[in-house]
Amino acid sequence: MTMRDESGAVSRRGLLKAGGALVVLSAAVPAALRTSVAEAAATGTPFPTPEMTDLSTWLTVHANGDVTWRTGHVELGQGNRTALAQMVAEEIDVAFDKVTLVMGNTDVTPDQGVTAGSGTIARAGVQARLIAAEARATLLALASERLHAPVDELTVHDGVVRHGARQISYGRLVHGKALTAETPIVIDGQGTHVGATPKPFTEYTLVGQSVPRVDIVDKVRQKTMFVHDVRVHGMLHARVVHPKGIGSTVISVGRLPSGSSAQVVQLGNLVAVVARQEWDAVKGAAALPVTWSDWNGLPGSEEWPAAMRALPGNTMTHASQGDFEGAYAAAEHTLEATYQTPFENHGMFGPSCAVADVRPDGSVTVWSTTQYPQGLRKGIAQMLDIAPEQVEVVWVDGPGTYGRLSANYDDAASEAVFLSQKLGKPVRVQWSREDEHIWEPHGPGTLHDMAAGFDESGNVTAWKHDAFMAPNNDSTMLGPLLVGVQKPSGRKPVGNWTGPDLYQFPNLLELAHQLPEFGADTSPYGFGLRTTFLRSPGQYQITFAQEAFVDEIAARTGQDPLQLRLKYLTDPRAIAVLQAAAKAAGWEPRSSPKGDASTGEGTFTGQGISFVLRDGTYAAGVVRLEVTPTTGKVLLTEVTVAQDQGQIINPRAIEHQISSCVIQTASRVLHEEVKFDTSNVTTVDWESYPMLHMDETPTINTVLVPNPQTAPSGVGEPAVNVMPSAISSAIFDATGVRLRTMPFTAEAVKAAMG
Repeated sequence: MTMRDESGAVSRRGLLKAGGALVVLSAAVPAALRTSVAEAAATGTPFPTPEMTDLSTWLTVHANGDVTWRTGHVELGQGNRTALAQMVAEEIDVAFDKVTLVMGNTDVTPDQGVTAGSGTIARAGVQARLIAAEARATLLALASERLHAPVDELTVHDGVVRHGARQISYGRLVHGKALTAETPIVIDGQGTHVGATPKPFTEYTLVGQSVPRVDIVDKVRQKTMFVHDVRVHGMLHARVVHPKGIGSTVISVGRLPSGSSAQVVQLGNLVAVVARQEWDAVKGAAALPVTWSDWNGLPGSEEWPAAMRALPGNTMTHASQGDFEGAYAAAEHTLEATYQTPFENHGMFGPSCAVADVRPDGSVTVWSTTQYPQGLRKGIAQMLDIAPEQVEVVWVDGPGTYGRLSANYDDAASEAVFLSQKLGKPVRVQWSREDEHIWEPHGPGTLHDMAAGFDESGNVTAWKHDAFMAPNNDSTMLGPLLVGVQKPSGRKPVGNWTGPDLYQFPNLLELAHQLPEFGADTSPYGFGLRTTFLRSPGQYQITFAQEAFVDEIAARTGQDPLQLRLKYLTDPRAIAVLQAAAKAAGWEPRSSPKGDASTGEGTFTGQGISFVLRDGTYAAGVVRLEVTPTTGKVLLTEVTVAQDQGQIINPRAIEHQISSCVIQTASRVLHEEVKFDTSNVTTVDWESYPMLHMDETPTINTVLVPNPQTAPSGVGEPAVNVMPSAISSAIFDATGVRLRTMPFTAEAVKAAMG
């Protein structure tokens, strides 16, 4: 670490506004820009460097002792604002409430990649910890000079450095100066590296505590500005009339009814009604006659499994060990089954919304709840053929995206940009519920052919998993393709395998049939039934099939499902979470189905267990439920999840994340399914696409397995994966009926039970 005093070069105006500051820079920032970057960071203005996608500035210590941390990651309801502030405050040794986060503004925050895959703490959090450690080392060096004492004799508490009776605050150290600490930040395949060494975990006093989330009070008091609340001077409201079918194009656009205060804008196949008052745009869009071409490129909901098997695609070998074919042929007994997961919605509580302002000089500002502001910035620059530096994306709180705005960044934003450019005014695009249900890129449907062979003692001698995977990585934004400024990409997204294997079966073969989207080949836009990342993409589907099939083997061989899993696991963390979940849930060791499952009140009870390793986090879940045979209704009564996520940053936030995984996935497993005809999606609202009701919410118990010496990993997705198979196995335990096709609706359960 090297340090510079830039006070002689900073303008008087800047110093007066900032009062002084210490800014931590990447060593990659050119020397000529350091002064202006330091001043800009201290005063909160955009940085003058054109290379904002580089790691330019991260952290500022202000003259009043406050600390600002800038991150390209955003808050999606996971508690990132709080956890990241905890990590910075802990490492730099200031009080928690002295740290303020600036998130997702492309003019002042670095590009740390997309906020997805439970990666914020594991990636951005670790970077925050390291760079805060660098800042602390810089401040201690300054204090050493002022207090005339060696650094190793100094102590710090709440931003005050002490040596015996003498002390000085961080604020006094930087007062009246603009200091830059140039850190040797290196980010490579092994992680992030700086010069300073972070604290040992044994000295943590703030990390590991259940600090209340800083964003909740304003949300409860309705003070938070969500993306739907953004208003800009002179702004117009727009409603887009989307194509009738996925591959439909405009034949003709009629006129609005006489007396309408709205106007029609057509840009290729992007048709919108725009007005000063939002209700005028809503009424106009509903009344506007648009004739679309016919397009029927989908197989329909009933036919899609057969159609998926017939799609041409690549076959990828995910894992191969031993000789599956030989072992399967020699097995004493064999078992085969097919599992199926449906197409699903992200189900954002608020439909897509964004505001765009394209100005006469070509510069653009977009307000969006995107999961990747820097990615959206690049996408908008590309579709307008301008430099990324001419685009500012301002991230705003949103309605819970779960991957909806991770790969394709924001459809509504792309539409708003074109309408604003055409009209020369800021435009707000608000989708309807029907727009969202039909046009969101869905979670993909999948098929899984499972086969196993075992000997007389119930030992698994052969294991095969044949997965047919629709894509979960479509990054298409609607706007540029509807307008026609972007031609269909030659890239055809395909499905892929996600997740490791932990069970040590002697002969194993796992294949992924990587398939394209339905209808992509015949749609003029190049995409079909769009499918993209939905919370724990890929592994959610794969784990359902694998873990439920393990239970089928246990049932066929008369073994306890927990003991069968433990027999084929060698990873101590995996074994520990399974045992922790079983102990906390009061697991009843026995084979399934339960012999005396009737409650005497017309219901049957069962238990199911499941396990997963997702992005470094181990999770195991036990589900207890009731099934009412006369109605087919499944009621989850208790769910217990044990989780080892390495070092715990905020226990309460992790428990909330686990509860979120349980509730959302219970809804997906029991109720949710996107249906479609040959033209487009037909589940257009919450009635045709039902979700879990409040009175269906189970009691949720969480067990956080301590592992402080291991780096923190993600907590937003692992528990999702344990739910489908645990529910399937618990239903089997209660009724003796195995459900292999989600969702497990009351109608499906009743039909399966005959």
